[in-house]
Amino acid sequence: MSPSLRDTLVRERYLTRLSWALQDHPKDKQIVRELRTELTATATEVGMRQAVADLGHPRVLADAYLSELGRPVPRWATGAVWGALAVGAVAYLAFAYGIGTLDTIGQMGGGTLERVFLGATTTFTNDDDAVSVASTLTWQVLVFYACVFTVPFLLGARVWRAWAAEPAAVPA
Repeated sequence: MSPSLRDTLVRERYLTRLSWALQDHPKDKQIVRELRTELTATATEVGMRQAVADLGHPRVLADAYLSELGRPVPRWATGAVWGALAVGAVAYLAFAYGIGTLDTIGQMGGGTLERVFLGATTTFTNDDDAVSVASTLTWQVLVFYACVFTVPFLLGARVWRAWAAEPAAVPA
């Protein structure tokens, strides 16, 4: 018998939280897949809510799996999210600047304005015939956006963990 919609939602919510906390583990997908199977089987005996409750908090369970690795590892997905958010924030600011510039030109009676940033020329036009923004793309702008992505990516991923030494074995 397949689990009800409610049981499926309870199970998947728990597994999603576990998956995020477990992203450092090289076999995180396999662990989540096995737990999904075990939870479904256990739920037929004790119910899904009890089966999930028996596993404990997802972060605690993830920490138990991660402690088996012996050392912390980078969080690549977290780094990608941080980098994407940084690029999104800069793009949003550029968009807001463009809207503000067009509004200012319109308030001043219309016209055309050119601005240069990192070698890229952007032309703002707001007159009776057209409202537009045109820009060129230069290698400097590409480097700028690459840096905007890379720095938060490296910090969010905790990339220095990739070079962390294995802990020394404790003599018995």
